[in-house]
Amino acid sequence: MHSTKFAGCVAVVYAVLHASLTAAPAAADPSDFDVLRHGMPSEVAAALAAFGHEFDGAIAQQTAKIYAAVPHVYDAAAIEVVKDLAYGSDERQHLDVHTAKQRNSGKLTPVLIVFHGGGLINGNRNSTTNVAEYFASLGYVGVNGSYRLAPQATWPEGGRDVARAVTWLHQHAPEYGGDPERIFVIGISTGAFHAATFVFRPELMPAGSARPAGAILISGPYTFDFNAPSPGELAYFGDDKARWPERVVTGNVTRTDIPVLMTTAQLDHARYTRAFAMLFDELVVVHGVVPRYFQSLGHNHSSQLLSVGTSDTSVSSQIVDFVERTVSH
Repeated sequence: MHSTKFAGCVAVVYAVLHASLTAAPAAADPSDFDVLRHGMPSEVAAALAAFGHEFDGAIAQQTAKIYAAVPHVYDAAAIEVVKDLAYGSDERQHLDVHTAKQRNSGKLTPVLIVFHGGGLINGNRNSTTNVAEYFASLGYVGVNGSYRLAPQATWPEGGRDVARAVTWLHQHAPEYGGDPERIFVIGISTGAFHAATFVFRPELMPAGSARPAGAILISGPYTFDFNAPSPGELAYFGDDKARWPERVVTGNVTRTDIPVLMTTAQLDHARYTRAFAMLFDELVVVHGVVPRYFQSLGHNHSSQLLSVGTSDTSVSSQIVDFVERTVSH
């Protein structure tokens, strides 16, 4: 029922994606199988593979440096941004709204809001600016969000911040050309955990929280090792071990009717793939729903969203396909 509403933007989005998806294989040597993976530069693929499946703050920083040298396929100067819009009273309850300066029509378009990672106690939205910019360049409204960190904010306040941001957008999206009924939440790592809490556990959210149109959950730690919690997990979930099982997402899903796309990275640490497998199994076996899933080939934990806006469209194309197929039904 939304297909005519967004027809102009859909044509532009798919024209851009078609060009990016077809150009790289045509220019690539068939033996260069990394480039054939939707345009991942060979030197990037080699650098990521060298890290193996380990992931920590140092590897995250090195991965960011690797992608800082990869050119973007969009012009950041063509994007307009309204920064530091408050969706709550805390200084971290802010978001930035990105839109294309040249819009193709006056029709309201889907809104994609992204939330960063950081192990529950670190991180900021500077690491995901490229995501909001890129989707704005395709004609969407791209939003870059922050949330409060532990120990100042403890469970389940991260998920509640996602709910508050989505509710704010539901009220204000039309001011920026966004459709309040087509708001998609993207979260990576901790951001994916908070987004999953919002999506799958509505009973924990503030009364009157807006409903999202869909969610893209990228390598979320939907549970953790109760025998060896990290400092961030202790700070966020508290020190009452008996309460930990009821505070993670796995084993506690109560809402399953929101469309979801889930990813893990080929080079993810096992703690992320195990958490994904547990949640996916719960959704399929217990609730009888099958969310979309793909493995980000060649990527490590943080490179998935760092690739968005570059010649490597392996992640961004999946997100666009999910959004378009969801809004067209």
